[in-house]
Parts: sequence; C-alpha cells; structure tokens
Amino acid sequence: MEENLQTGRKLRPVDLARAHGLSTQAVRNYEEAGVLPPAARGENGYRAYTPGHALALAAFLALVPGHGHATATAVMRAVNRGACDEAFRLID
Repeated sequence: MEENLQTGRKLRPVDLARAHGLSTQAVRNYEEAGVLPPAARGENGYRAYTPGHALALAAFLALVPGHGHATATAVMRAVNRGACDEAFRLID
C-alpha cells in the first residue's frame, strides 16, 4: 500500500475528511458507495487510505458541480472498475 509521500504514513479517514472539508462519515460513505476504491484495513480493522484515495475524492468533488452527484458517482464507480470508456461516455 502507498504511503503519504509528505509524512511517510498512511492516511486516515479524518485526514481525507479535513483535506476536503467533509466529515469522516462522508468519507466512509463514499467508500461504501464505490466513489472511492476500497481501503486496506489494518490488523486493528481501521481503514488506511492512500494518496490515490485523496485524488479520487478530489476528482469526485470536482465532478459533482458540473455533472451532479448521481453522474459523478457513476463515473467514479466506472473508473474504480477500470471501465474508462464507460466513465468517458458518462462525462460526455
């Protein structure tokens, strides 16, 4: 799993939440909805996010104003499945 390149540690839900002005529950909900790829879990069961998760969240939040929540969610689900053609079709 990737580590935060600036601090050398994995990102917690609160790290993503604060960086994007969201609640930690919103971050967990976005993962559950497929907007974010699944997070790795530590032995303690806690989620460990990566800079890639932060980029995915930023991309989703950038899509919402122009395409709406439902389409932005569908785009991110497609991207997370590796279905880039579908994601581009949804954006277009």
